[in-house]
Amino acid sequence: MKMLSRALFRIAAISVVCLVTSTALAQYAGHNDPRHRSSLRATMTMVDGTVRNVVLQGVGCSDSICSRVRAKDTKADDVWLDGLASIREISHQATGPVTAVFAFKDGGERQASIIELHRVLYIKGSFGLTNKLDLGRLTRIDFD
Repeated sequence: MKMLSRALFRIAAISVVCLVTSTALAQYAGHNDPRHRSSLRATMTMVDGTVRNVVLQGVGCSDSICSRVRAKDTKADDVWLDGLASIREISHQATGPVTAVFAFKDGGERQASIIELHRVLYIKGSFGLTNKLDLGRLTRIDFD
């Protein structure tokens, strides 16, 4: 009986931790501020020089999209995607944060490091399917 009680306690504790974690992640992942636009047209220049015209649907990790309207930098600041004019001088490390120079439509510019959980770009592909593209595989993005 004592073993059953301990097992139930462990299951209950694990359930609480999972519930709290999933709630926090859902609030973080679901950040899609209605004051900002998504589905942004952009021209992306790949490391090999190939140029692609795309519709950027959002950012995230390789498993799922996290936000349609913003990327987070390592200082926990927001980079609102609809305010960008271009991204250039993109670092090309395979993992971790991606550092780049962000030029904004208001004329401002700043260097920022985008967190690893936001380094994958979700773009609309052929036949309306969503494709994933790692920011580190690009040299430049120009927004329309």
